[in-house]
Amino acid sequence: MRKILIMILSISILAVWLGFSKPTESADRVTIDFKMVEKGIQWLDFISAGASNEAIKKFFMTHIAPTGGCQSIIHHWARFMEWNNETFYKFIMTALGWIPSDEKAKNADGSLTALGRRRQLWLKALKNTKQLNKDLEKLKTIDFQQESVQMAKKYLPAGAVLEADFYFVLFGHSTAFSVGKENGFDFLQLPKQADGTIDIQELTTTFAHELHHTGFDYVMKKNMKDVKNQENILLLGILAAEGMPTYFIDQPWKHLAEYKTRQNSLYHEVAADWESHSKRLNDLYKEAEKDIRSNFEGKLKQKELMGKWMSGYKGAGYVLGADMIGVIDKYLGREAALDLALDYRRLLIVYNQAARKAAMKGEKIFTFDEELAENICR
Repeated sequence: MRKILIMILSISILAVWLGFSKPTESADRVTIDFKMVEKGIQWLDFISAGASNEAIKKFFMTHIAPTGGCQSIIHHWARFMEWNNETFYKFIMTALGWIPSDEKAKNADGSLTALGRRRQLWLKALKNTKQLNKDLEKLKTIDFQQESVQMAKKYLPAGAVLEADFYFVLFGHSTAFSVGKENGFDFLQLPKQADGTIDIQELTTTFAHELHHTGFDYVMKKNMKDVKNQENILLLGILAAEGMPTYFIDQPWKHLAEYKTRQNSLYHEVAADWESHSKRLNDLYKEAEKDIRSNFEGKLKQKELMGKWMSGYKGAGYVLGADMIGVIDKYLGREAALDLALDYRRLLIVYNQAARKAAMKGEKIFTFDEELAENICR
């Protein structure tokens, strides 16, 4: 999953399943939508039945492209590249082998490329639509969203509101993503336990991570609405926004051994990326200081930053961000970490305060340039 990811009730949840509402508590609103998956399974059956190329494309553009789930994917990738209904259609048809590609399906070491993984996921779906329907019907009976909301809000500052439309989608790339109030989860990569049943706990955790982005985005926009040139503090935002849910919710370092045993090769790569980045953590701190300064001075833009810190199966930004939040949590307390969502310009100053406490206890720990930290806060 060469993914790019950026990234994002109080007393009530409004959960919407297939157009029916489940009232629970007040300001928050989280809806769940399966329409793209439902139409997508019909489309795969339509392909299997021998429909013509023209009819296949017409079905996609008429019944799948307009769904909220499909459009959430468009919005997700349109932030980083030219992306629309047509490019997404070609993306899928290349995976299914109906459109040729010069891209290789395997790397030199035999591991799957992004195309290889996408092809594996879509071809499996094409051959197993009955199982997809069974999984979908089972998924509709599982009440996991309330726990996800509670988990996300536990690690957000007071006043955070979760207002989100959560779409199950057919994608073949990112397992999950968040674009403001739009969240997506790839049904093609639905987590399963060894016996083939849906892994509800992992599903809940992933939902909580993406909903945390939504809550982070809400409080950040409310408190930083007058901050200009936010693109010049993009890397700080990445480290805070991805570091918080990764450290508090996902905690991937606890699951690396188990990831390596999974059938879905994506998790093997996640484990490999996490271990690789963790081994050079001190270098990541030094590189981050350099890139934060360059970003602040307007010399490093989004494309370069995203390519360096968010690319891969688990980008370096996740690893470094989680470590920074962990240091703050350990030495200053949880509230100090959670309050960074209110104004992430304070990340370096708060981290340095924690690092100095760590140093007093004998830990050798990186500290950022104080002048840089203060200039950003001003």
